[in-house]
Amino acid sequence: MTETPRIAWKRLAIEAPVIVISILLAFAIDAWWEERGERKAEVVLLERLRADYIEIQSALRVVEEEHREASEACIFFMNMAPGESLPATPEVDRKVALVFLASRTFNPGSGAVASFHSSEGARLVRNQSLADKLLAWSGLVEELQEEEANLQKGVAERWTPFIASRVNVGPYVAVLGDLMLGMPGRVSTPEQRAPLVVDNEFMNHVLDRFKWQQIALRDIEPVRTAVEEILSVLEEELGN
Repeated sequence: MTETPRIAWKRLAIEAPVIVISILLAFAIDAWWEERGERKAEVVLLERLRADYIEIQSALRVVEEEHREASEACIFFMNMAPGESLPATPEVDRKVALVFLASRTFNPGSGAVASFHSSEGARLVRNQSLADKLLAWSGLVEELQEEEANLQKGVAERWTPFIASRVNVGPYVAVLGDLMLGMPGRVSTPEQRAPLVVDNEFMNHVLDRFKWQQIALRDIEPVRTAVEEILSVLEEELGN
């Protein structure tokens, strides 16, 4: 009769926990390495986001300053008397150009922001408050750009055609260097200059521009606030 082998229960009792502990330790090490790798990836993304939003903040300041300057130019013209001729000075020429010929658009960079909105990027950001602000960012920008599109439409369809029907736009274009690019010399430096007179039609266009300008300024404020808050949280996260 074959003898049944004896099971070394004592040995199993010692080795089994060791095997379990080894497996659990291996899982823990893998998880630690994965978390460490994700944290490194998160830091890289946060650093890129900070660099992008610093540039965005700078660009937004330029856009906001020009919007405010255009708004102030509208107020300047609204304070003029009917029938009054505009002084032929560089300062007044710039006000005319800002109200009737120009409208800057806010176009933020999207490198790191696009990376965040990818499935991998959004998963990396562990700070929920920061993630929420980043997710809301594109909506704020879209609202501002919609109002700026209305300003661009006003420039193209109403305000520039009106001013061009009254005077040679060359002197006014000349005060805005970036708008002079590609303009023929006969336009940017005209030989004659007719006076621009304030009348009801002129004032109606100024009021129209002022209305849309104020709406754009209203929509800039939450964008500026969002940039400041995002940068503040990014600084805190990168400082930890």
